[in-house]
Amino acid sequence: RDWCVQMPQQQAGQAHSVDIDEYNSTAVALPELPLHELFTAQAGRTPDAGALLCGEVELTYRQLDVASDGFAHRLVAAGVRPGDRVGLFLDRSLAYVVAMLGVLKAGGVYVPLDARQPVERLGWMLRDTGAVLLVTDRREGGTDFAGELPVVRVDAGIAAADGELVPLGFSLSPDQAAYVMYTSGSSGTPKGVVNTHRNVVELALDPWWASGRHRRVLA
Repeated sequence: RDWCVQMPQQQAGQAHSVDIDEYNSTAVALPELPLHELFTAQAGRTPDAGALLCGEVELTYRQLDVASDGFAHRLVAAGVRPGDRVGLFLDRSLAYVVAMLGVLKAGGVYVPLDARQPVERLGWMLRDTGAVLLVTDRREGGTDFAGELPVVRVDAGIAAADGELVPLGFSLSPDQAAYVMYTSGSSGTPKGVVNTHRNVVELALDPWWASGRHRRVLA
């Protein structure tokens, strides 16, 4: 029942007892909502709090919510429908997070693509997921691996929160896929791992994040 671990600040011979039952407790009531709805609810509670910082640029929760709503409308106009896979081929930036939230708000499933991967593999991942669209910050010629797949090109302007649009309001199950992440494929063919909205909610709202020990997290 008790797990004893030696804490570095304690004297030799002393141990700290952690209750395994408490640590592994799954009796936590979690909201039955998709990720983007939980985000929008947080934006309603803390609209002017900083949500995203990249270099010298910061977006508040309200700004990020509005910008991602705008991009969701753009995706739907481009043909994205609930359940569709959308490739994300962008550098780490404000635009990446806006695009990710926009895909979820459009009811889609995002597929992150790493530019360090061979282009043949990137094209294969798009085909393997049945992606209907590629979102990128690359110019013409930088996405030849996508073949005939429609491409939406974005820049820093995607993060501009100019005017508010009515949220699309797609009713999604928390068990719907949120994203597909691929293994490295170092031992063979890469494998796509599907994570649902519920999966991410269970991680993000794990009560142990509230312990104060997770101020910074390497992801």
